[in-house]
Amino acid sequence: MAEPIVFISRFRVAGGKRNEWIAAFAKGVDMIGGSKPQTALFAAYLDSTGTETKIIHAFPDATALARHFEGSDERSSSLAGLIELAGFEVYGPAPEAALDQLRREAAAAGVKLDVFPEAIGGFLRAPA
Repeated sequence: MAEPIVFISRFRVAGGKRNEWIAAFAKGVDMIGGSKPQTALFAAYLDSTGTETKIIHAFPDATALARHFEGSDERSSSLAGLIELAGFEVYGPAPEAALDQLRREAAAAGVKLDVFPEAIGGFLRAPA
């Protein structure tokens, strides 16, 4: 059985850009929802000050994560000026190509990539 993978992107919201970030993410939801059917979860959360945000992604397997990453460079570049990378977290057996991409992006931004590759139990439930 394939193991689920969770990927968390952490960002700082540019000063005064909270509403623009929310609008841009809403467009991303529509695009990801329509073009990445194996992405089981794609959700963003803001802290209470509106200055930090996290995007939570969940995938049923490594293939779904790899497909989600297709085109991610272009999607990320469209957010320049709205959010600034603060770090990444990966939980589960992510494909090496995806981890390499995240390592490059983290190194370029001077931030940390945390990887927890060994799943010890749990499940990702598909909608009924």
